[in-house]
Amino acid sequence: MRNGTTAVRRLDRSQIREGWRMSQNDMTLSVKCSRMVPFVCVVASVGWGVAMVPSAASAQSPEPEASLTTEQTLALLPDPERYRLVILDEGLTPQAVQDIGTMTIEAIGEDHFFGAIAAHVPANSQQLSIRIRAKLHSLEAAEQAAMSDCEEERTDDASTCRLIGQIVPEEWDADTPNLSHDVMYALAQGADEMDGPIFVARSRDTAAWAMWSGDDTRQSALDECNDTVRDTGADPDCDIVVDDAP
Repeated sequence: MRNGTTAVRRLDRSQIREGWRMSQNDMTLSVKCSRMVPFVCVVASVGWGVAMVPSAASAQSPEPEASLTTEQTLALLPDPERYRLVILDEGLTPQAVQDIGTMTIEAIGEDHFFGAIAAHVPANSQQLSIRIRAKLHSLEAAEQAAMSDCEEERTDDASTCRLIGQIVPEEWDADTPNLSHDVMYALAQGADEMDGPIFVARSRDTAAWAMWSGDDTRQSALDECNDTVRDTGADPDCDIVVDDAP
């Protein structure tokens, strides 16, 4: 698995209001992606709501969590094919918000939750530079990755980086497992076809994951996941989150 989908987009500065800043106001798009035809998404509904977005300082890697059985995990999964794109709109014109939403949907295709959008205004620029990370296993990891990408690109004389968007399951709560849509889809579609106990390992900070079934394959899932993390140049950080061991 890749270390999260990365996309870069730029928005004309004329679409940024004076005093651009992060807020809790947002535009929310509920989206369903077709898995049969790549990169085809249909906006199902548009509404206005409130989103709580943590600051960069609070966007930390999630701690290891207790593993669940396959049955317990499946009972908590939202629809893996539906996601919610939240764009914070204060400081941006309505057209800018719409453009960011459209660009994000086109950029990520089927690589959606969990994801985040960070942005800054480069020095002497008329454009807003936008960094998108998607298909991570938690919102915290996605926000951290997007902010890291933004900070890496930003120069000292540019504006600060800010989180301006979230890509999350359409319906989710505190009990929703920290798993990317890829893992959720694989479990939802394949669990009944797998023989023996199922083991799923997933990375805390990257998009890496592995799913094995059969007796004595728990370590294999963990090793494969960690090997994938190493391939990205990161330190191994995988946890077993689905564990059917008796």
